[in-house]
Amino acid sequence: MAAAGCGSVLAGCGGPTVDGAVVANETPLAIAHEYAVRGTPSGTVLVVDVTAENQGQRRITPDGQVPELTCAFLNDAGEPLHQPGIQPLEPIDVGAATTFQFKLGTNLSEVTRYELMAAWISDDSSSAAVAE
Repeated sequence: MAAAGCGSVLAGCGGPTVDGAVVANETPLAIAHEYAVRGTPSGTVLVVDVTAENQGQRRITPDGQVPELTCAFLNDAGEPLHQPGIQPLEPIDVGAATTFQFKLGTNLSEVTRYELMAAWISDDSSSAAVAE
């Protein structure tokens, strides 16, 4: 699957320069991503915005086998600092896109890279995780 990525830092919100890539994708989702460093009332947050388009032959539903997107925030040694995962809450029709967001509010000075992964999982709990 083709993947696009870029980074941006909002004016007045200095922060780390971070590289990002889709490193694994077992799903029919085409994944585009970008990041931003944002100032909030509680501090600075690194936010990775992901757009996932269903380029498969079937509608993806949040029941049964579902895609899980994971974002590993890594330090310069390649060690994970935080690795949240998220599943879609709503169906994704063929040709339709949905967005996801991953946030990191601690260890920002240590983050040098993020890696996105998409894999099929069986959702036995019928509930979706929310990334923070």
